[in-house]
Amino acid sequence: MMYKPLLALAVAFALPVALFADPITGTLAAQGSDSFTSSTITFGTDGMVNGGPGANTGSFSILPDGTPITFFPAFPPSTPLPYMQGVNMVPSGLQPLTLFSTSASGETFNFIMNDYTANYFTGNGCLSGAVCLTATGDGYFTASGTTPYTSSPGSFTFTSQLASGQTSTTFSASAVAIPSSVPEPASIALLGSGMLGLAEIVRRRMNTSLQ
Repeated sequence: MMYKPLLALAVAFALPVALFADPITGTLAAQGSDSFTSSTITFGTDGMVNGGPGANTGSFSILPDGTPITFFPAFPPSTPLPYMQGVNMVPSGLQPLTLFSTSASGETFNFIMNDYTANYFTGNGCLSGAVCLTATGDGYFTASGTTPYTSSPGSFTFTSQLASGQTSTTFSASAVAIPSSVPEPASIALLGSGMLGLAEIVRRRMNTSLQ
């Protein structure tokens, strides 16, 4: 009987409904220490989630203030990240490059950086006698743990200023995750239902032709 493979195909189309993963959404705020020059930045080891009430939203709401954040976890501690003024692309040899990783409540979030735009400057709102560094960039979030999340695009901002005579400073950073385009559960279920209906029609016709 030829209808059995079609029934199996229909079931295969219906199964993804149960396996559907949630997108990563929301905002995340962090702070820590760093040191920088006009061409490199080095993160300290005391980065943490810290934005106050309402700063960590959506998927990141499980991260309480004080949760440790590790920047560039694949690098040895205190490894400087080189940059040029303006747009910087992550070299292909370093991709995928994890900018930061943080974990709480059985979930680990990573931000994979694709590009970053750096601005090293004085004046224009920077503390008098200090130099400032801001950076913005794009990439995507991944997660592993108790919740089946799907990778989702995101972006980050970073600000830090270094006063005269200092060797390190305190930075502040924020990141936002945007839902990626994924098939809606209802659409997948509709497709599965349609395939099951088609399989039933074929089964009936096969039974009729064999009688």
